[in-house]
Amino acid sequence: MTAAAAAPALTPASAAAPASAAAPAPPRPGAPRYTLCGDPRAEMAIARDLASIATSTEELLGPRLRGLLLLGGYARGEGGVVERAGELGPFNDYDLVVVVRGRAAASRERLRAHGHAWTRRLGVDVDLLPLAEDDLPRLPPTLFWLDAALGGARVVLGPDALADRLPRRSPRRVSLDECGRLLMNRAAGLALSNLEPARGNEDRIARHGHKAAFACGDVRLLACDRYRPRHVEKLAELERLKGCPAVGADLAAAYRDAVAFRTRPDRWRPPGGDLAAWYARLRALIARWHLDHEAWRAGAPADPLAFATFRGRLFRALPDVRPGAAPLAAARAAWRGAAPLLPYVGHPRERLARVAVALAYAPDDPASRAAAERLLGVPAGAPDAVLRERLLALVQRGG
Repeated sequence: MTAAAAAPALTPASAAAPASAAAPAPPRPGAPRYTLCGDPRAEMAIARDLASIATSTEELLGPRLRGLLLLGGYARGEGGVVERAGELGPFNDYDLVVVVRGRAAASRERLRAHGHAWTRRLGVDVDLLPLAEDDLPRLPPTLFWLDAALGGARVVLGPDALADRLPRRSPRRVSLDECGRLLMNRAAGLALSNLEPARGNEDRIARHGHKAAFACGDVRLLACDRYRPRHVEKLAELERLKGCPAVGADLAAAYRDAVAFRTRPDRWRPPGGDLAAWYARLRALIARWHLDHEAWRAGAPADPLAFATFRGRLFRALPDVRPGAAPLAAARAAWRGAAPLLPYVGHPRERLARVAVALAYAPDDPASRAAAERLLGVPAGAPDAVLRERLLALVQRGG
């Protein structure tokens, strides 16, 4: 039996919850909300989803479960909602940390299958990350955990003090390599959009474009010690800084547009109704913002092809890469079929950064595409679907 098959069946969200999980109450006046729009119908729908996920996760893990922490946009009260069949529901992912007693690895595969089952049930990604209770105070200084420490963590199940055990860190403690990692992951999203047909994927194209705009603003704020917990606060900082050459009015405007999109993606429209023109212009701007930042941070070339063939290191201080671990990580990626060993560029993250830039910002340049094909280990002239499949596999190893 596969892990997916072994996952417990999901009951409808309207089904009665066990006594151990309280049904979600209507939002109280003044209570922290999940969404930017604050519509009570959306708030109730998200509370209902989270209560159902919590109940089923408790049934799955039993006494090993210590608690469930919600991270991401909904935890910060700035999640997006969309209307489907006359009902308001979630748009963003549900990012949940499952705090367990004992080793987290023992629950990883079961929680992965459980999250996939809930993704199919709800129509949005449900990510369940297992974390050992004893590891809470020792979390690495990454952007992911920085956002949690700055108020982006909310207890869904377990003692209210659970979130207080997260380490409190200043943005100054986060390596600027984390900025490069964020830009890389957002470029990978653009690359994936470039490799799929535009027709039928309009929502995903818009989403990837706006997420990349958010990343370009966030890294500049982190670099100049103006980083804030919420997007609306970051937008205010960018508006104050838009006279600076490293920011500019275009970035502030793109960030403002991304906040509008995040609030109600189903109501957002590109200027003039032309998504292709909007995406082409934004992608060109993001390419400049991304590559200019990496030229400043890591001395990398500010040209997609030169970046893809850059021989220097982009990531020297990421906390999740131990010294000397790059060759082993590269060998594991090759063994799993996610990337070739040659040309050797170090950790899979180094390879992903180069491929993402080549395919995100120069998708029509034959030389950039050829460089990406070599780094992905696919035959020259491979169709888009093949590059997309290999890029997705590399994202799993290097993102």
